[in-house]
Amino acid sequence: MHQAVTPISRLFTTPHSDRAAVATGTGRQHDWTAFARDVGTLTTRIAKSTGCRWLVADADPYALAVGVLATLHADCQAVLPANLQPGHLADLAAAVDGVISSAAHLADLTNGMPTFGAAADSCVSALHPLDAEKAEIILHTSGTTGAPVAVHKPLHCLEAEIAVLTEIFTPTSGGTVLATVPPYHIYGLLFRVFWPLATERPFSSDLISYPEELISAVEKDSGCMLISSPAFLKRALPVLDLAHLKKILGPVFSSGGPLPPKIAAAYNAALSEPVVEVYGSTETGGIAYRSATDAAAPALWRPFPNVEVTIDPKQQVLAVRSPFLPGEDWFLSGDRASLQADGRFALNGRADRVVKLEEQRVSLPEVERYLAECPTVEAARVIQLPSEDTERQILAAVIEPSIAGWDVLAAEGRQKFKRRLLDALRLHLAAVVLPRKWRFVTQVPEDDRGKTSDGALATLFEENQGRRVEPIIVRRESDQDGVILHLHMPEDLFYFDGHFDEAPILAGVVHVDWAVEFAMDHFAIHGDFQRIEALKFFKILMAGAEVTLDLRYDRETGRLKFQYGNAETKYSSGRVIFEATP
Repeated sequence: MHQAVTPISRLFTTPHSDRAAVATGTGRQHDWTAFARDVGTLTTRIAKSTGCRWLVADADPYALAVGVLATLHADCQAVLPANLQPGHLADLAAAVDGVISSAAHLADLTNGMPTFGAAADSCVSALHPLDAEKAEIILHTSGTTGAPVAVHKPLHCLEAEIAVLTEIFTPTSGGTVLATVPPYHIYGLLFRVFWPLATERPFSSDLISYPEELISAVEKDSGCMLISSPAFLKRALPVLDLAHLKKILGPVFSSGGPLPPKIAAAYNAALSEPVVEVYGSTETGGIAYRSATDAAAPALWRPFPNVEVTIDPKQQVLAVRSPFLPGEDWFLSGDRASLQADGRFALNGRADRVVKLEEQRVSLPEVERYLAECPTVEAARVIQLPSEDTERQILAAVIEPSIAGWDVLAAEGRQKFKRRLLDALRLHLAAVVLPRKWRFVTQVPEDDRGKTSDGALATLFEENQGRRVEPIIVRRESDQDGVILHLHMPEDLFYFDGHFDEAPILAGVVHVDWAVEFAMDHFAIHGDFQRIEALKFFKILMAGAEVTLDLRYDRETGRLKFQYGNAETKYSSGRVIFEATP
């Protein structure tokens, strides 16, 4: 039995339980009565203003929902950003007629224009049905290979996708929709905001940034649906108690990139419902879905109902025709794929990531695959860069070592580790196309959607290694029991991006990553990682802070104790258990 779906264009002309929750959050809750009032109030303010294009810039999904729907009900276009960085927002604000946001720090962009949260007008607009063919939202891509691109999305395309999602993945009753992704990209807008609204399921206004927040949320509200990304699921796996989550966590969705098969298989072997991966783009909406159960190989993608896929004979890329697209023409995805007879397909990397070096064509995804197959590599990304001393182009590799890889780095050093990887590549590639530059990082740079841009990778090769991915070690004190590192958290540290614009904080999983990384470097730990115990976070660690990291390692038991703090404050602590070594 499928759950009823209310089209977004008919949200306020369809009966609802007035006191039913629309959005919940820390210290606040919005019901349908408040939601209709907020949308009607803002609709009035927009209608009284001039202009027809409004930038809705908000990390709060409830405020964003109010802003988008009020804009559409005022017969205007809603423009959503690719991110909330000041420069990007300033560029967009210069091309619209107004800015709608609940964020105080965006006030300098509004210039007196309507802002959600301002005093209500005495007159609240009546909310009539929208024309889903004419109502339009303008989204922006994340700009993986360049500047963000505007994508026009008629409301009927989004409504068609919501109907299909509800048909395939009937939401269970009860439980709030939680999310680790922002609401202004198409994935977050659909899965975190519009789908819950259309099926009368409340969504949380709070962003899940740490695994501990997820555990706390589902313990308070059993059956929650999680809208997540590969980046969060990968980092959270060592921390989460999946046996416990099996009893209290509802459906889990992942999008923004492929979830590594071994990560997906680990979740799917333990949770009551398999993690559903969704493949698509801002332009196409959802294309296909899958759930991986075999750690040795990724599962094939299954197209959504009424979505047609084929291989374009000229470009040799996946072509899509879908009710989620505004036209009936085939859309070329830019992804190379191999199509099966039953319609399922495998993705084989981006077609635009094939470069020519020394007159030889090289597939960057293929080089990354060879590197990732090495047991010492957790993840690899390869880009093309200009050589510093010649006019030719070279390849540059960013490597996130595996636990075994960090052992090799600690024992043998960077040069021998690099030679190991080059030896593996020589089995498949000519010497002239081997990577010439290398960076080893605790985590491959990813944005809030789990995507890695060429620009973020390129900065790692700039002078002083561009964006820092590690704290500055001010001083190191060693004794017979361990080591104390005095650390400075520079404000340009990569991990502060998106956490959060007004007050950058360090994600909890990074605390653990750094503890493990520095311990492996200092103690030359050789045992395999086993588990994390007694992990606690006492206070937020913010950009600019000075902190000590106290590391104690017992080689006989394989137990590493770590604690971040200073004379006044204790930030976090825990134990990491490795396989004991003789």
